Order: sequence, then structure tokens, then C-alpha cells
Amino acid sequence: MIMKNIKSVIVALLLMAAPAVGMAQSAESSYFLDGMLFNNKLNPAMKAERGYMSLLVGNLSVQTKGNIGLSTFLYPREDNKLATFMSGSVTAEEFFKKMPNDARLGFKLDESLFSAGFRMFGGYFSLGVSMHSSLSLSIPRGFFEFAKLGFKNNAYSFSNLNLNTMNYAAATIGYSHHIYKGLRLGVNVKYLMGIAHADLLVDKLNVELSGERWMVESHARAQAALFCEAKPMLDEDDVVSGIEFGSFIPSAHGFGVDVGLVYEMDSIVPGLTLSASVLDLGYIKWPSMMGVESTDAKVEFTGFKELDYNNAESSVQAELEQLGTDASKLVEFNYNGAKPAKTLLNTTMYFGAEYNMPFYKPLSVGVLYGQSFSSFNSNKWYNVRGYLNISPLKWLEASVNYGYGTYGTSLGWMFNFHPVGFSFFVGSDFMITKVTPQFIPVDNLNAHVIFGINFPMGKRK
Repeated sequence: MIMKNIKSVIVALLLMAAPAVGMAQSAESSYFLDGMLFNNKLNPAMKAERGYMSLLVGNLSVQTKGNIGLSTFLYPREDNKLATFMSGSVTAEEFFKKMPNDARLGFKLDESLFSAGFRMFGGYFSLGVSMHSSLSLSIPRGFFEFAKLGFKNNAYSFSNLNLNTMNYAAATIGYSHHIYKGLRLGVNVKYLMGIAHADLLVDKLNVELSGERWMVESHARAQAALFCEAKPMLDEDDVVSGIEFGSFIPSAHGFGVDVGLVYEMDSIVPGLTLSASVLDLGYIKWPSMMGVESTDAKVEFTGFKELDYNNAESSVQAELEQLGTDASKLVEFNYNGAKPAKTLLNTTMYFGAEYNMPFYKPLSVGVLYGQSFSSFNSNKWYNVRGYLNISPLKWLEASVNYGYGTYGTSLGWMFNFHPVGFSFFVGSDFMITKVTPQFIPVDNLNAHVIFGINFPMGKRK
């Protein structure tokens, strides 16, 4: 029964996590480049220099994130050999210096299927259809402490293990307009269609090990919604033993909004521009959200006490069977039913400042702070970046930046080539600087590539 429950949960989560595609965002590395056509995805108040149109390959971004990497678990030793963190040659102090309080891994895929922008009514309109998929995992430090130290410690906490995935499509309309001298306001309104969502949270998993007893207590809950019916199969104790998939169900729907401000302070501090935005304020309502939850299970083992020495083998077998029955409660999920439910979007906030050099206006420096707010712990992050931007020609610009945040340090860059009638950009927020022969990042598992081909229309303004 234990294996059935584990298998059911894994199957459900993998189905949810399969990367369906979702809502496009521009790279943070492009934030201060005026010639970028998609910066209104980061700040709706930013308008493109010209109208444009794109189809399918206008903005494609693939990203992995992690605050751990191979160097967290592998350590060079003599004779060019590598030792794992479990090796006796690697001290606990050496290993835990690299291990964060919670290890985080993430994947994100963004694609713009169609996008267009144009000037109208003294402002700038934008339209778009896009897809979005994200998967994030947060692993408590306790798992790695137990693996390294074992019985050297008496107690471990594995609480707040979190796996989350969100997949949806979006149709967006945006508008930005000058509302005061140097001050510009922008708003994007989005209609959202949910594809799949799942979240697993082990909010309590504590282990106590001592010479007198072993004790484990746990509690977990999970929820999932698909584009088809998903009905759990229950055993005689109403415990989830499998999942049965059925016909398609009505799509999930929702709404979102982005709001942004840009203030060009030339009248106060020539060359200084301040900006701020809040993205993805909204929700998706799922017509059928399946929920499961474990009981507050507690298993305690204090040794074999009631043994019949005349029939020792049977007595030990009975004790082991009872221990297995108790342990199975740790992975038993009770079905809470399927009902409509709302899921909030992962809201992101940005604050930026840019200063154009008075001795050479095409050269600027900038700083950008970003933070994500979410009801799911694995989706929370912050990041701050410093920028050096240059635009030597009207149709050529580039940016390099360096950041630090939840996922460690990062080197970003962006190149934008945008002459008349054609635009091409390529860049990365997390440039890989050191990889294995198999092209796996050695340090944090951060990798990112974004590129696009678009067709500008009209004159620059």
C-alpha cells in the first residue's frame, strides 16, 4: 500500500509538471535598453520606440534556477579525483558552508505566440498571446544534514518541502500614456486560461533519533488541477491508492493586471530616470481542484518489548508488521474532494533607476531590484542587479549586468540589433561561466537564454 500511495503522488505531480508552455516575460538584462520591443512585460509604462509585429519566435525564453550546483556536492581532492559530500574527506563544516537553509531548483519556459504594438490616442497600445510554464522545488536543509551526519545528531527537521508547478496561457492588452511632465503610466490587462497546476507541501516532517526511541511525525497536503477529469481511487480505508483520468473538463479562467510607472527626472536631475512596476496581480479559477491531505501521523519505535521467546521468529515478524503498518500512515493521503478553487499568480515587483552619463549620453548605468511574492515558498525570490548600458548607434545597443539574490550571483547580458524593418535580440540573465564536459553548470544551476526576431513598423520616436 505504501508503494501504491507514493506511485500515485509521483504520477500526479509529474503530469502536472510536464512543461506545457506560458506567459512571456522579457529578460531583466534588457530593462534599460530603449530599443527593446518587449520591455512593457517588465514595466507596462515602457513603450517601444516603434510599432512592431511578431509571430512565434518574437520572444522565447528558457531558464533554470538553483542555489545549489555540482560544486555543492562534489569536491576536488588529490590526483584530480572528486569526492562526494558523503566522503569522510569532506568535513561537515566544509559541506554546510555551501549548503543554503533550503535548496531551491526551478524551471521556466516562456513563449510569445503573437505580439504587436502601435501608437494610438497619444499613447502606446500593445497586444499579445503567450504561454507560460514554471516548475519549482524547495528542499529543506535537514535532508542534507541527515545524509551527512546520520545518527550524530538526535533530531532533524525536513519540514516545508515544497513542489509547485503552474501552466497557463494569456491574452494581453496594454496601454501606456504620459500623464504629467516626464511621468508615464502603463497598464497591462490579461485574460488567463489555466492548463495545469499542482502543489505539494510537506509542512511537518520531524525525526527524533536516540538510544531509547525513534520517532517520526509528519503532515502533508497536495492539490492539483488538470484539463481533464482526475479522480482518485480509494481503498477500503478511504486512502488514495491510485488516480483515474477521464474526459476533458471546461477550461480554467482568470484575470491579471500589471501596473508600471516611469519618471524621467530631467527637470530635477538631468539624465536620471526612475521606474517601478508590479506584475501579475491576479488569479486563475480552476473548475475542479483535487485535494488530498495526510493525517497528523506520528510513528514511535522503542524497540521489541513484547517478544514471545518460545516463538521468537513469529513474534519479531508481528512486531515488524505492526511497525510497517504504523509507518505507512506517514505516506497515506485522504481525499478531500474536488471543487472550484482560485490560485493566485506569483506577483513580482520591480524598482529601477538609470542615469545617462552627461559626457556621453548613449552610455548609462542602472540598478534594478526585483522581488517575487507567492503563497508557495518555492516561488519566492529576490534579486538586485547593477547595469552598464551602451547604445553607440540608433539601431544597436547592448547591456552587461551583475546580480545577487536568492539564487546567488549572476552575470547577465543583452545584445539588441534593430535597424529599419527588422529586429533581433539575444541575451541571458544567468550566463554560465563554468561547466562540466557534459555542459552542466558547476556552481549554482542557473542557466538562461532568451532571443527573438521581430518586425518593427513606422518611424522611431
